[in-house]
Amino acid sequence: MKTQSMGLAVITGASSGIGAVYADRLARRGYDLLLVARSREPMEDLTKRLAAGAGHKVEMLAADLTDSNDLAGVERVPRAARYATVRAVRRGVYV
Repeated sequence: MKTQSMGLAVITGASSGIGAVYADRLARRGYDLLLVARSREPMEDLTKRLAAGAGHKVEMLAADLTDSNDLAGVERVPRAARYATVRAVRRGVYV
């Protein structure tokens, strides 16, 4: 059963480490997630695991944020989302 989303959390560096931990915590708190990282394979595993357990929308985007085209693509997603709440986690810190 899906509950109402708390909003969209955009998490960069989500393929491992503290980014993956924050993704797990925010999913448990009821946020839909957009996971962003350069490494697609580890992020795919995390996306599947979180989507199965969270009951909320979990999407991923492979992007290198040092590349201006990739960065522009990531910036478009929250703007296009219909969520009023957008939180981003960058290197484990809410921005």
